[in-house]
Amino acid sequence: MATKEKTTKEILSDTASTIRDFDLVPAPAKAFINDVVFNSLLPGRLQNKMTFTKDFFDPTDIAYIKEKLMAQIKKTGKTSGNVDYENEWFYPSGTTSAERKGGSIRRIFTEPEERVLKSLGRFGYSYVDGEINITDQFNFNDAKADRQNIPLSEKFKTISSDIDKDATIPNSEGKIEPLSNYGKIRKVAQHLGSSEGSGATFKLKIPVDKTPTVKELIKDGMKYD
Repeated sequence: MATKEKTTKEILSDTASTIRDFDLVPAPAKAFINDVVFNSLLPGRLQNKMTFTKDFFDPTDIAYIKEKLMAQIKKTGKTSGNVDYENEWFYPSGTTSAERKGGSIRRIFTEPEERVLKSLGRFGYSYVDGEINITDQFNFNDAKADRQNIPLSEKFKTISSDIDKDATIPNSEGKIEPLSNYGKIRKVAQHLGSSEGSGATFKLKIPVDKTPTVKELIKDGMKYD
């Protein structure tokens, strides 16, 4: 008996579910791998048709988002707004870890703030009927749209030369130092990842009353990983 071929919609659904359920991998790593694979390594740019919900994230990530946004909503009285990298009320540790010459990827395995920073980053939110709503796209602001269709071999050559070139550029203190591991990963994303206006979509609906706090999750035995 012939096996019925899956539709594109079914393939996308299965792929999204597989990526979402890979719980041992932090959200930023899952999002990055998914984006690079479907944007540059496989045909069709199917990442543009994928949607991920709050289940894509670790429960402590969702708890972190809820706590920070609700504190801001109570403080300002505004039920909608935007989060930017410079907002210390949401990212109190700053963005040093996201810099290419000093950034680290290790903290995504230990801290929800870091996982949210490197997955959602900037995003808009609203609070309606006891639920936080967030819609965002996963892409890279330095991935140029006009370079999306150049041959993969050429992209790899450019990545390698760019890493070597950036290693000769002084940092903010005027010192010459190589790119950090995170810097190298971002350089890969710059050439293989989705440009602005494209990429997989995050659609998060977070019911405030039903979402535990980070402390409650840790108390129940769940760690920041």
